[in-house]
Amino acid sequence: MKAQRKPVRIDVDELRRRLQEAEETLGAIRGGQVDALVVSSPEGEKVFTLRGAEHPYRVLVESISEGAATLSADGTILYCNLALARMVQRPLEHVIGKPLQDLVAAELRPEVRELLAQAASEAIRAETSLIRIDGSSVQVQLSLNPVKIDEQAALGAIVTDLSERIDRRRAEEAVHARDEFITVASHELRTPLSALGLLLGLAENTLARQDCERSCRAIVKARAQIGRIAELIDRLLDVSSIAEGRLKIELKEHDLGEIIQDAADRFVDQAEDANSALQVNAPTGVMAWLDRSRIDQAISNLLSNAVKYGEGKPIEVGLEVRGVTALIEVRDHGMGIDGEDLRRIFDRFERSSPSRHFGGLGLGLYITRQIVLQHGGEVHAESSLGAGARFIVELPLEPVQTEQDRN
Repeated sequence: MKAQRKPVRIDVDELRRRLQEAEETLGAIRGGQVDALVVSSPEGEKVFTLRGAEHPYRVLVESISEGAATLSADGTILYCNLALARMVQRPLEHVIGKPLQDLVAAELRPEVRELLAQAASEAIRAETSLIRIDGSSVQVQLSLNPVKIDEQAALGAIVTDLSERIDRRRAEEAVHARDEFITVASHELRTPLSALGLLLGLAENTLARQDCERSCRAIVKARAQIGRIAELIDRLLDVSSIAEGRLKIELKEHDLGEIIQDAADRFVDQAEDANSALQVNAPTGVMAWLDRSRIDQAISNLLSNAVKYGEGKPIEVGLEVRGVTALIEVRDHGMGIDGEDLRRIFDRFERSSPSRHFGGLGLGLYITRQIVLQHGGEVHAESSLGAGARFIVELPLEPVQTEQDRN
């Protein structure tokens, strides 16, 4: 006897309802509305439950300004708060389920993988950069701690945006530099002004006594002090132009050897006063495309530095050509510069010696470097304490496109 097969009754509406519920549940999981996460993998979708994220703690984590996340052992973001999503300027659903490594630049990913491996056994803290959706980066501090989720190894992460801290530190450094500059500039300007006042008073008195010779000497010295004030003001204007990108150069073909010799001739008297012999080996006929007045200014700054710190020892100035590049060298055998100062002497308002021992605004080498860079060249220094200093300027003989030209 053949068994009769009962018809299977399918309630299509019921199936649709259940399917809709399932889709809503998965959507809620993916959106972080429930304490679970579905992560796609080659083996299919995996569901992670987050039993430890109780509602009060979730509210607390969502209210903090720092980024917070729970990571699987391989770095997959199982949960993160809105602060972290905003930090990388991405929707929350585009962050949850992604590996943390995907949020950093490609060159930093090996480093982040090492951090994740290390954090599996100990709490660590490190700085890195996250990539925003527009391609920009944000410097962060990443704190990782090993935790357990459903008895499985995981990581808790706190991500702190360092932008404000960095901006605040830079602002504090800028204020400090400004205050120091104002102090130094006030001192440097007051010195020639005081001398100028005394010299004019002397000229007035000697003229009243009809002592013309002494009056003339006083007036000559007064003019020198006026020139010093004008030079200080010109340097300040140059720094302002550099900061605003307005340092203009006009390239024409000039004899570099002649420029060096002319600059050196102006320092012969200063070098003699400092008991330093000025030795120049700059052959003429080395033609280069440059701004004559600016290159003269750069060389003069290096010579002034050598006379100031040369301690009465010989100063050597040289010029040679290597291929399509001219090398200018200014060398002294004086006090030298230690390694720490050597790294910052080309920065604004920096000096290798305290201003109370040597005058100056700390702008000469900074301006020199900016002039050389505008010509498509490079300048660097070699020195150690007690062994003097060697400054090398590399200038292209032919005109090159600089940042100023591109702008």
